[in-house]
Amino acid sequence: MDFFFDRVRCHHYHCPTMLINEEYSYLPQYVDPRRLSMQGKTLTGSVDVTLCSRLKEAVKEISSTIDASLSFYLEQQGRKAVNIRASGSVKVICQRCLSSMPLKLECDTILCIVWSEEEADALPKNLEAWIVPEDKGNLIDLIEDELLLVLPFITYHKKEECEPLDTNILLSESSNKTEEVNIESNPFEALKILKGKITEK
Repeated sequence: MDFFFDRVRCHHYHCPTMLINEEYSYLPQYVDPRRLSMQGKTLTGSVDVTLCSRLKEAVKEISSTIDASLSFYLEQQGRKAVNIRASGSVKVICQRCLSSMPLKLECDTILCIVWSEEEADALPKNLEAWIVPEDKGNLIDLIEDELLLVLPFITYHKKEECEPLDTNILLSESSNKTEEVNIESNPFEALKILKGKITEK
């Protein structure tokens, strides 16, 4: 069972035939998205995961390359837009058994390229914006944003795939926490425990 961020997706645009495709082993970090839209370019390549610090913090491990294709174009109303398709595999923690589990992340999103929040607010409600206040936009941040949006809030194995919990570890952790609470609530208890440990030695 996975729980995702709520987000309205927009897929009703029809991209014109792309005239120029550019392939990279690693996608450039900064691009001029408006110029790319005017030229009708598609950029294809992998993401340098060393630049994806937020995604790294959100998962246990990024376990594969992140491949992406970004198609820049002018949509029917003349707005500059980009279609972002990206995918990659990560490892996350199962919230049921607390062991690692694989997860495939995929996004397919269309965004209008705008200069400001005001311009974004003026878009029709079913359209979302990529706000690029300067000539250059951070392509890697954009891809990372989209993958973070499809990352589930909570992740579970299928029940039959869950590993059994190590109850000894859980009981030990629970006992330690209980001892800490007792010591905080009764400082004299700390002296008894310390005396007991010294006697054992």
